[in-house]
Amino acid sequence: MFQELLKIYHSSLVNEGAPKCLFAETLIFNEGWLLRSVLREWLLGGRSAELGFLPFPVGVTVYSEGQLYTPFKARFRGDNQAETNTRVDGIVGDYSISDSKSGIMLKSDSRYIAVFEAKLYAPIAAGTKNAPWYDQVSRTAACLSNSILLANPRGSYAAHLAVLYAEDNSHIDPNLYTKEYVEKQITKRLQDFVKTSEPGKAVERFARGWRDVLDNL
Repeated sequence: MFQELLKIYHSSLVNEGAPKCLFAETLIFNEGWLLRSVLREWLLGGRSAELGFLPFPVGVTVYSEGQLYTPFKARFRGDNQAETNTRVDGIVGDYSISDSKSGIMLKSDSRYIAVFEAKLYAPIAAGTKNAPWYDQVSRTAACLSNSILLANPRGSYAAHLAVLYAEDNSHIDPNLYTKEYVEKQITKRLQDFVKTSEPGKAVERFARGWRDVLDNL
């Protein structure tokens, strides 16, 4: 796919002066399209792929811009602790797409799920409107854990959360996002959510099982 993007770019160099391209280069050379190219290479290349440090099982589904369902959905109109679903840059695994056209529903016999966030030279998103300290990595981990709990897998499974970024991106410190850090973030988010109103069944299910899921992530 990356070669196809290069062909589109080179065929669009029609102007003699600047800008030479008839569209902004960032329309195709951006986090989204670069990640889609990587995911396609991984899926088709398997363990022999140049980028195959996380090889995918045979038969998995690959999707971009899918939604993972949040455990902290609105319990009433104007719930100031609620959040919307998380839209992830890429997702690979055993799942189906819901009627929403982008909602990810894991299968009960799911054996593999991997979620990807892509950053070029941007930092990890700091938080949400109602929880500005609740960063993107922790939120994605919580929503992925919630999706696994919703599926209630019958057997063993592998689950991954990967953030891909340029080597010279100085905005991201990977040492910050330890399992302990993410657990503290989700714990605080859950505590703040339940102390404002009745939690509801979705949050009660999440509260019972999310730590076990996070241990396997």
